[in-house]
Amino acid sequence: MNAVVNAASTINPGIKQVHDELIARHGSLSDLLGSTSSPSDAEAILREMQEVNFRVMVSGSLLFKQTTAKLDASIAAVAAASARLDESLSEAQRIQDIVKATGRFLTLVDKLLDAIKLV
Repeated sequence: MNAVVNAASTINPGIKQVHDELIARHGSLSDLLGSTSSPSDAEAILREMQEVNFRVMVSGSLLFKQTTAKLDASIAAVAAASARLDESLSEAQRIQDIVKATGRFLTLVDKLLDAIKLV
């Protein structure tokens, strides 16, 4: 088929950035999983990986949505929070710290994704 591609059918770079950040955080958690020897810690990390993966799928389904300037600012905030999460994951001493840090990040991501759905 020779379908005409218009501006509305291009990937939104902001949402793509969020999608990429989520994939990177999933990778960070996967790295942590590979370095743990505790079955209970591994289980907790896997649960967090599942939570992040769900947001990867949701953000992927929104890649072609258009955003507003306000949402673009929120996208920038998610990118900054993603960097902070990656730092937290590398410095975390306890599994509870990993779960809390990931939860704070995903709360911000959820608010953004819900707002994008309504545009």
